Amino acid sequence: MQHRKTFSLPAFHSSSSFSPQSRTPFSTSERPDFIELLARSNFSFLQGASHPEELVLRAKQLKYRGIAICDVNGLYGVVRGYQAAEKPSAFDADQLALSNTDGSPKEPFHYLCGSELTPYNASNITLIPMNKDGYVRLCRLLTTAKRRAPKGHIVIGLKDILENNEDLIAIPLPPWKESDLIKLQEAFQDRIYLPVCKDFTWESVRLYQQAMKIERDLGIQLFATQRPLFHVPERKPLHDVLTCILHKTTLAKADIILSLNRERHLKTPEQLAQLYRERPDLLAKTNEIAARVSFSLTELRYRYPQENIPFGKTATEYLRELVEAGLAWRYPVWTPPEFMARVRKQVESEIQLISEMEYEDYFLTLWDLCQFARSKGILHQGRGSAANSVVCFALGLTSIDPIRFNLLFERF
Repeated sequence: MQHRKTFSLPAFHSSSSFSPQSRTPFSTSERPDFIELLARSNFSFLQGASHPEELVLRAKQLKYRGIAICDVNGLYGVVRGYQAAEKPSAFDADQLALSNTDGSPKEPFHYLCGSELTPYNASNITLIPMNKDGYVRLCRLLTTAKRRAPKGHIVIGLKDILENNEDLIAIPLPPWKESDLIKLQEAFQDRIYLPVCKDFTWESVRLYQQAMKIERDLGIQLFATQRPLFHVPERKPLHDVLTCILHKTTLAKADIILSLNRERHLKTPEQLAQLYRERPDLLAKTNEIAARVSFSLTELRYRYPQENIPFGKTATEYLRELVEAGLAWRYPVWTPPEFMARVRKQVESEIQLISEMEYEDYFLTLWDLCQFARSKGILHQGRGSAANSVVCFALGLTSIDPIRFNLLFERF
């Protein structure tokens, strides 16, 4: 059985590897503020060995100021990461205990999301949305790229990214090509940063030195990252197995396709301070980058089409207009007044609740679908708790009179 040679490298002491500008080193006992900006979860299929919530909770345990989940070609793990960051009670007591074990006051935790795109004509580029518009733009890029390719793949070029750069932070990943970096710098201006990762491999030494040269030549700012593939080093064997499955090989034959060591995990701030003691600004830069991001998943909600609302009318006004027309259809003039009074009372109650919940667009969208189905002779029937609604009955979404059968709208 062949054994691969591994090397243990010192923590980059050579002064020639650093920019000549003066910097004050960290004390080795100092705990730097740090935000991991390039975490990859197991939602990067067979390329990450930790759940998003494990990465987030581990970052909290280590007293990081935040973390970004940036999976490959998708935003698959961002919701579970958000839940761990903002609603840790959703997890079991053992995991929750990771968040704060020493009784110290909780500091604000900055949770970010992004995606690592794989252009066919350039090295991978991670994009992090700065605001809601940036998130929408990133989602559109991913959707466009997936529509061009079979399931499980994407087709996206560097040009697509350059033309959709607004409200996004670009992080080109190595290997770097200077001509591509120049194009990205022209498009993203001051929203482009290069990652520096020290994982004690010869490759990371070479890339570190290249990053320093790019910093001097092009003025692109650098930041520190661990580019973690797992939240704790004990997950390295699992990552090896996943890598073998990805490449359809065995552990015995995998050789250099496996990570050379266990360094791609979340380290303590003290370890990071020691690693970057000659360039502490690379750790501080992560906070500066994160401060430019104001987007949170709390801003997202369902948005229904509004194209069918007549100009000059609100959704509530148009819904009420359609309901009035529907009542005349469902309850002819010979309907008993006392029964009609019950209908009117129920309609007012429902429309008030629908307005409070801002669900008018939902009902108008369903009405439009049912109108189309009716015009084509397609059978349709609303179901669920909303089927107990007089509004649905009047709009033609359902065919059961909830007043006549004493159905309870409040289930909705």
